[in-house]
Amino acid sequence: MKHDSRDEPRLDIQNLVYPFHPEAKQTSTSSMSTMDASTGPGVPLNLHLSEDGFFASHVSGKALIVHSNVASENKEVQIARLKENGVKTLKWYNFGIGHSLSHDEISSRRRLLTANDRRISLWQINPLEIFAEVENIEPGTLAVDFGSNENEVLVFHSWNTKLSIHSLGSGSTSVIKTPKFAHHLGFGFRPKTRNLAILLKPETSDILTVHEPCSYELVNKTILSTIDAQGLKWSVDGKWIAVWDTASAGTKVLILTADGQLFRTYTGSTESDESFDLGVKQIEWSPASHQGACETLAVGKINGNIDLLRTRTFSPTATLSHVFQSDQQCSNIWRERYIGAAGDAEYAETSVSSAFNMSPESTGPPRGVLPIAFSPDGQLLASVDTSRQNVVWIWSLESSPRLASVLVHEQPVRQIVWHSSTPQLLINTITNGLPTIRWWSPQDHPVIAQVPVQRNENGKYDVKWATDSNIDSVFWFGSTEQHVIGYLSAQNGGIEFEVLNSVTSKAGGPHGGSLGR
Repeated sequence: MKHDSRDEPRLDIQNLVYPFHPEAKQTSTSSMSTMDASTGPGVPLNLHLSEDGFFASHVSGKALIVHSNVASENKEVQIARLKENGVKTLKWYNFGIGHSLSHDEISSRRRLLTANDRRISLWQINPLEIFAEVENIEPGTLAVDFGSNENEVLVFHSWNTKLSIHSLGSGSTSVIKTPKFAHHLGFGFRPKTRNLAILLKPETSDILTVHEPCSYELVNKTILSTIDAQGLKWSVDGKWIAVWDTASAGTKVLILTADGQLFRTYTGSTESDESFDLGVKQIEWSPASHQGACETLAVGKINGNIDLLRTRTFSPTATLSHVFQSDQQCSNIWRERYIGAAGDAEYAETSVSSAFNMSPESTGPPRGVLPIAFSPDGQLLASVDTSRQNVVWIWSLESSPRLASVLVHEQPVRQIVWHSSTPQLLINTITNGLPTIRWWSPQDHPVIAQVPVQRNENGKYDVKWATDSNIDSVFWFGSTEQHVIGYLSAQNGGIEFEVLNSVTSKAGGPHGGSLGR
């Protein structure tokens, strides 16, 4: 289907072994396949992973490279030619948590989005070919993303004048004017039903609108009492929308129903003795319980505390404080220490006083909670406070919340990532030494393992779990020029990272680039 009007975009229809595996088989590095596409030596790889971690993609010039089934023996590499250089956006469609799709349904509906200044292309994967395109994009586009399903594309126009929603299956386009933000905190799709909630800023007041899926007809419009709303998040069960205000407004979180009606405004605990409320840094919903309900909202505050709200009344049930107390009851405090000239490290048990002395408070920027991450069952919560960015705090939320474990590191923490189905936590720190990953679970001694990946000069690496693998607890670890996927196993009296596959921008082929095992 094509639109003839030159003023309209033209639619052209067409992602540790647990427990450790003592007998884990050593992987071979002799089987190496070379492909005729790569970013080239010295150029960032910019690998993009699917949500499940088993598909990866990157661009080299006019070549789009897709790696499929990267952790299995049936790995594949497909290469397609792009119509122009200059791809600025490369994204996989995220099917979301709790979907009931079969493997075959996911395979047929998996999509990859590429976009440059002129064109948006939607790719199907098996085989790799264009499914649909949007052409003649207006100059100055701020962001491009997927919509409520794999065949919808969102285009945020310059100066946030409007959001265009293109349905590439039907060829229809919907428009929502004056979106406040052009990023994921400014909008969200309701789990399962896929209603759109979006923050608007037409003039001086923040507005929340809720829209029907697909047709995007207006369900409700609410003028918010915020000074400057910072974002919105749907609860995992789809019952609630939370919107938090700028920190200068103090603690202020608006709770709205699924159709956008204001239910409650949380302004902080009545038992708090704070003389000056520094406001909210971020919020996070807990996963759905066995009964399917989201039970907790965590409110991370600028003062370093986390208020836990129960969703029945959205009243605080506990406040978690990132302050070492001399009488604190926590038997699982670990510190990272180096044990050899080669840069090997391990976790050693330590005391509260020792951990406090090794982790003085930062005198830098204002404090606040950085990441907040719930375990998949919602019984554990991991957090990092900006005043001590090298410390990971892990809290048990069963019955009365308590501090379950503390891990003190030599360098600032970059990521904390829970496994999607088991209580395993990967801790990724900025490091000046060899690439290293840290692993924690409630029942085991935490471990540290080096990862055989090319080093980054800035010491920053990325980590992501892969789910639904035949091998438990597979994850990606990546630098700017190489990503490896593998797992941790007990080998030769220690813990090693076993490589299943790697994607690199350096290889022996005429264009470099390889997927090797």
